[in-house]
Amino acid sequence: MKLNKATVVRRYGQALFSLAEEKQQRTKLLAELAELKTLLADNPDLIKVLLSKQVSYQEKKAVLDIIIRAASPLTANLLRMLFDYNRIKDLSAIIDEYIRLNDQYEKTVHARVTTAIALDDAQKEKLAASFARVVGADKVILEDQVDPSIMGGVVLKSNNYIYDGSLRFKLAKIKRLLLK
Repeated sequence: MKLNKATVVRRYGQALFSLAEEKQQRTKLLAELAELKTLLADNPDLIKVLLSKQVSYQEKKAVLDIIIRAASPLTANLLRMLFDYNRIKDLSAIIDEYIRLNDQYEKTVHARVTTAIALDDAQKEKLAASFARVVGADKVILEDQVDPSIMGGVVLKSNNYIYDGSLRFKLAKIKRLLLK
């Protein structure tokens, strides 16, 4: 029975997270996986080489060994296993799953905040603290974005929560009420 990508990613991510937690290397592994994800993003041809039918198995193994040299035993074993089972293409998604599980464990929420003008650090901290109370998180990591078209106010988006307090939204709401 062939497993779909979502199932594979979930299983590998969960197994990796459980093992890292058991070995008390959760945060160390998180940093290493984030670095590996950056490496993959900066070198998109790396995975292509490891998947290519034109590259010999020995050459692929040599490339993998170069990556593994700087890796911890947990990461090295993950990379070897994914390579051996021909699942190296799922590496980035598995890293994302590990990060998601770690955020869930630490009660961390990532959110995008859109404002008409740039926020200063104090405003971001106050907004993050307020949003953390609303969603029951211990920590909120904000990614800020400026969009003058919202005219004023704040639009906050996270995985399953959207708060639109923009002036554009409020004006559209008033317009709808007037047209009824």
